[in-house]
Amino acid sequence: MKIRRLWLFIALLVIGSLALAACAAPVSAPTSEEAAPPVAESGEGGPMTIEFWGGWTGPDGDIMQSLVDQWNSENPDIQVNLTVQQWSPLFDAFIVSASAKESPDILAMHPQEMPQFVELGLLNPLDDIVAQSDVINADNYLASAWDANIYKGALYGIPLDLHMHGLYYNEDLFDAAGIDAPPTTGDELLEVARKLTVDANGKHPGEDGFDPETVEQYGINMHTNHHAFFQWWSLYNQLGGKLISEDGKSCVMDLDKAAQAWQFLQDLVYKEGVAPQGQTDYARDFLSGRTAMLIDGPWRMPALEAAHEESGFNWGSSVYPLVFDEPAVWGSSHMFTLPTYADPAKQEAAFKFLEWLAANSAAWAKSGQLPAFKAVMESEEFQSMYGRKAFIEMMPYEKLFPNTPKYSEIFASNAPTPMMLMAQNIMLEQADPAVEVKTACDTITGILSTP
Repeated sequence: MKIRRLWLFIALLVIGSLALAACAAPVSAPTSEEAAPPVAESGEGGPMTIEFWGGWTGPDGDIMQSLVDQWNSENPDIQVNLTVQQWSPLFDAFIVSASAKESPDILAMHPQEMPQFVELGLLNPLDDIVAQSDVINADNYLASAWDANIYKGALYGIPLDLHMHGLYYNEDLFDAAGIDAPPTTGDELLEVARKLTVDANGKHPGEDGFDPETVEQYGINMHTNHHAFFQWWSLYNQLGGKLISEDGKSCVMDLDKAAQAWQFLQDLVYKEGVAPQGQTDYARDFLSGRTAMLIDGPWRMPALEAAHEESGFNWGSSVYPLVFDEPAVWGSSHMFTLPTYADPAKQEAAFKFLEWLAANSAAWAKSGQLPAFKAVMESEEFQSMYGRKAFIEMMPYEKLFPNTPKYSEIFASNAPTPMMLMAQNIMLEQADPAVEVKTACDTITGILSTP
């Protein structure tokens, strides 16, 4: 039964990747020959090679590679080979390799993606191996990060970090507009965004003569990809909304609250005129001054730090604004798993590397991510790093997606899933949020109720 489900899963990923080409940047589906990087074998009498796959394609990938290089220089008998590609094609490659009963020794992912692979029998439970470790155990990790790796009572992942959306702002543009502090509420966000949105004649939204067709500087960015859905998730949770029933078989979305959350985001573009429509390169627009504020994750900090060093770009960070009733922000984490079809003879060495990585994760903090290892998170060195304070403050109310083995069918960004269709229809086509949330919820129920 699992083999049949595995091939159905492969078909879904391949079809989804092809269908996405019509509505987003194309992501090529893997073929059986090229999808998975080869799983290397140890040479005769040579070092053991550990295959490690991850999806860090930005500056954080360079930092992970530097950690791998450090390990390799210190451990000539166990060499780690890091393979990096975007997350969605990475999982496509993993599925294809697993169908041939071959897998990397270590696979990084996010907690919300884990259940689907567990249900397919592709990940090993880790409770027994972790029980023998003095480094990797619950006492040494933040509880929220550790617990996110448990599914149906078993541990399937080792946490690396936490991350969530926050608000970045251009300090020089704030000073020029006479703004003393970043916005922390919905009303403040609108007020500040209006002051920072300027057309060719120097007019702001709400002023006589303001021309939305000649805006030269916008107050804030607006996502049109899966991060638009992540923003909606923040706002919907601020309203206390739920998405999936306790038994995991139906969508229980509060349609009024869901529409209200989307309406706030849509209005920033089409009613208030403070965010661009159809924006694609959020980071470039922020660094160039086209947008004065940016909603993004802590992974953005290495690039901002580099821009400050190279050109004097001055930036700050703040918490995701409290737009509605209660603090909440989309969040996730990175975790390490040990796949079922990896070489069992290499598992001990792979786990040894993960223990070393946990103990040396202070370097990972340079990626902007919030390390899940307590000794690093609580260190004075990390707590004093520029820009991190706002993200640390948001950790208590970070909201992860619900665990469901139907994750790829509902949330995946490389396919026309309900999440992607809802986000793009509302933010690109100006569709009615009330109609779109009902359509999405009905679709999600159909997915969850199908065996």
